[in-house]
Amino acid sequence: MRHLAWIPALLVAALPAHAVKLVNKDSSSHDLTVKCSSTAQTSIGANSTRDLGKGPCTVTVKKSGASATASGDATLVIQKGSIGSGR
Repeated sequence: MRHLAWIPALLVAALPAHAVKLVNKDSSSHDLTVKCSSTAQTSIGANSTRDLGKGPCTVTVKKSGASATASGDATLVIQKGSIGSGR
């Protein structure tokens, strides 16, 4: 059984890390500014989801100027061009 001692370490490494999740519920894509450990200009497609990082992360929707911040395993939701926390 000594040869199985590495299995718990492997299982812990396979667990997902906590990450801020971004969900776009709109039927159109959005250009964003995302600031987590660094700042990036990016976009998110219509009806899609992205993991951003551990956070804290601030996401700004460029067109509307709407902005929200989250950390840990929180979820940010874009809906009707606005952004807020949600599930």
